[in-house]
Formats: sequence, structure tokens, C-alpha cells
Amino acid sequence: MTFQEQVIATLLGSLAGFLFAIVIFYITENIRTKRIKKNLTKNLKREFEYNISLLQEWIDEIDKILRKITANDTQVFSYLKYSYYQRLFAQESFHFGILYELYNNNEDISTLNAIFFHCDINEEQYINQIITKWKDTQIEQKKALSTFEFEKETPQKYKKQLTELLGKLR
Repeated sequence: MTFQEQVIATLLGSLAGFLFAIVIFYITENIRTKRIKKNLTKNLKREFEYNISLLQEWIDEIDKILRKITANDTQVFSYLKYSYYQRLFAQESFHFGILYELYNNNEDISTLNAIFFHCDINEEQYINQIITKWKDTQIEQKKALSTFEFEKETPQKYKKQLTELLGKLR
């Protein structure tokens, strides 16, 4: 074998090895991406299930509060923990672009966004401040009732919407 043939054979071997490495890289990346999507979707389903049960707990707790206010009983010992609403896997799904693949409709993304804005520490502080004001008789019964009636409708609506979103994941 001549020197030229050795150089050509070396270049062809290096080029073939380089191309093979690129193909293997893309195959492994594709497998890794599919695994991430599968795991995120599974965890997103679990997160939605948790949040639906949490919304139901809030609805039940608001019912108790409404009964107390209706009976004009200021002995309300409830604390609604809106900051417990989970959003980690929804945010990760958004970060990886999976959320837009799972939900083709912009309304679904908008629904999730509305739920996130409502279920946060600010709303938690606001609603629990209303409870405190009611207990301290700083607000009248009518205002407390209207606030909690609205507050009951909102988690009910979000529970229904989140259940629909969960159904679209399956």
C-alpha cells in the first residue's frame, strides 16, 4: 500500500467514524427526548390529579366557611393554602416545549395560566385576610358571603377545567 492510499484510507476511516458518531448522537438524543417527554407527561398527569384533589379540598373548606358565615358564626378556623398548588411539572413541560405539543389549543394553555395566577400566595393571603376580618367583625356578613361564594365558584370552575385538561393527556 502506498503512502497516498494509506492517507486516503485514514481519511475515509476518520470520516466514516465521524459520521457514525453523529448518527449515534442523534439516535441517543432522540431516545433521551422521548424518555423525557414520557416522564414529564406521566408526572404532569400525577400533578393534575393532585391539584384536582386539592381544589376539591378547598371547595369543601369554603363550604364550611360559607355555612359559618351564613350562621353568623365568627368562629372560623380555616386557612386555605393556595400556595400548595403544584406547578413544577407543568412549568417543566412548558420549558421543554411539551405543553404545546400536548395541547394544540391556546385556550388550554390560557386556562392553565389563569389557574396558576389564581392559586398563588397572593390569593392565599387575600382570602385568609377576609377570614380574619370576618372573625374580627371588620367586614359585614354580606361582603364575606359574596366573597366566599365567588371564591367557591372559582375552584369549581378550575377543577372542571383541570379535569378536562387531564382527560386530554391520556
